[in-house]
Amino acid sequence: MYIRLKEDKQKEIINKAIKKAGSYRELSKILGIPRSSIVNYSNLSTIREDRFKKIICFLRINDKELMPYERLEKNWRQVIGGKNCVKVKKKKGTFESGLKLARENAALKLKEWHRLMKKNKPKEYYTIQYSRFKKVGHYKYSTKKGEKVRNILEKQVADILFDLNIPYEYEPLINIGKRYFFPDFLINNKIIIECTMWGGEIKAYKLKEKIKRLKKRYKVFVVIPKSLNRYYNLIKDNLVLGPEEFVPVAQTFLVLKAQEKEQ
Repeated sequence: MYIRLKEDKQKEIINKAIKKAGSYRELSKILGIPRSSIVNYSNLSTIREDRFKKIICFLRINDKELMPYERLEKNWRQVIGGKNCVKVKKKKGTFESGLKLARENAALKLKEWHRLMKKNKPKEYYTIQYSRFKKVGHYKYSTKKGEKVRNILEKQVADILFDLNIPYEYEPLINIGKRYFFPDFLINNKIIIECTMWGGEIKAYKLKEKIKRLKKRYKVFVVIPKSLNRYYNLIKDNLVLGPEEFVPVAQTFLVLKAQEKEQ
């Protein structure tokens, strides 16, 4: 922090301090403040707060006697310089073009960061990206397990699995080759359940591509509301229509689990 006093007050206390010490040099030795700085303070430069406290302590005066004065942040010069720079550029008509160039350079750097992270640290990259996504994902429904999910259909599916005592992971990170995914539910590292309430065929096309990759390693089910059935004919072999139809499907997971134990 810096202190900016009224001109008459600053001159008064600096002159008093110099007179009391006997000279600039002696005041510098007593307070541990460079002589050049004391000269600058006598010429009304702003005073560092720690040095200001040394000076008034040396003079045995209370800072309230010097009120009102300004307290400035450490970077106040840069702030003023920046504002002045903006004024000059606006006057010259170069501000908008400079701002556009700065944004373009920032975008290029960000794009390069994404490229390098995807190439060299894909797992870390997708984890970071997904954590950012989750912060704005409006996870407002609470399941019986105590976690937050995005929509009522995910809550219903999670609660069915919980009631059937079927362990699951919610939105875990998985990878197939060089591709990374965060499926809605993963069961026993073998079964994936996706839930969607989006109307329209665009989502169906996206899911079709996703299922094409996922099915190399997992059995995939897509749970949708019955009312949206007409939009998802592209993936009808993977569809489960609503939570009611999902219950018997989930019960088959228990059968598979029991068979695995017997083996």
